[in-house]
Amino acid sequence: MRAISLSFAIATAIALFTLGQSASAAPVGAVVKACDRTAGCNYTLNKAGDLSGCSSKVCFYCPNNSKRQCFPVQ
Repeated sequence: MRAISLSFAIATAIALFTLGQSASAAPVGAVVKACDRTAGCNYTLNKAGDLSGCSSKVCFYCPNNSKRQCFPVQ
């Protein structure tokens, strides 16, 4: 399980630093795929269409806007 959490953290870091339009953002699809592959990672969609989620090591927020980017949160 630790290896899977580490995989999610690494995948998220790669997405945040190489796939996003800025150094602190990642595409929604890449973040959701990484979360789906990680045991214990969950996300929810609110009424406004914003996506947020967490694994045991990382949390993220994806506002429902035209940029379709996710951001790490603490």
